[in-house]
Amino acid sequence: MEETIKKAKLSVAALFYKLFIDLFACCILIGFIWFPRDLINYFTTKLEITNRRIKGKIGLINTNELDSPLNKINSVQIKQGLFGKLFNYGTIIITTSSTTFEFSYITKPNEFKSILNNQIEAYEENKMNMQAKKIADAMNK
Repeated sequence: MEETIKKAKLSVAALFYKLFIDLFACCILIGFIWFPRDLINYFTTKLEITNRRIKGKIGLINTNELDSPLNKINSVQIKQGLFGKLFNYGTIIITTSSTTFEFSYITKPNEFKSILNNQIEAYEENKMNMQAKKIADAMNK
């Protein structure tokens, strides 16, 4: 029984900033490639925490997906530049036991990290309580 705890959102301010640069780049023809790429990334990036796992997806054609139990997460890092601090968005870097995933332009990254760390602790605590209950039940038999 899995329930969603928090869904991450991409920053609209970051999107407007990137689209402004893309429009400027359109003047030199590079923006025709960047503009659709940024829109696709904005609408296809998903990141959410459930009570048991973290799920994420980036991309439309070339996708990068994260689906990991909370106990397999080794670290969570936040990267924020000047505009990221001003408009409260950043890159969340999640390292699991097997690989590293980067989710860029996530709104309120520090809040997301805090909630994720709290869920990891709650998951571990729940797991220990379940094990203790099983041991107690086995000893009572």
